[in-house]
Amino acid sequence: MAQVTITGTIKVVGKTQDVSDKFRKRELVVTEPSGQRPQHIPVEFTQDRCGLLDGYNPGDEVTVSCYVNGREWAGRDGVTKYFLSLSGNRIERSGNAASPSSNGGYQSAPPPSAADMPPAGDEDDLPF
Repeated sequence: MAQVTITGTIKVVGKTQDVSDKFRKRELVVTEPSGQRPQHIPVEFTQDRCGLLDGYNPGDEVTVSCYVNGREWAGRDGVTKYFLSLSGNRIERSGNAASPSSNGGYQSAPPPSAADMPPAGDEDDLPF
């Protein structure tokens, strides 16, 4: 399966739908401002991933990781059709804010800088 990342603004956070006793889904629509016109991209979160959308609201800037799924369907008329869907795998707030679902609401540590690196030199303080 191919994986893609979408960065944009949340347009819609749908409610969880119980499709059957064993399957549930929740739709997220992200507006990506690329090209001449913004793209409104629906991403479907299923099963236990529905809860990943809790705490997100329209207007939030997010990055969504999802899988591209394609399937074939043959109708009763003998015509074969192809469908494409995006299955949400992960969501996080864009910028420095961390997703409430990705790490318990705590902000991620900043990446190490040059000041955090040990000084370069010939000394090796390792005991072996």
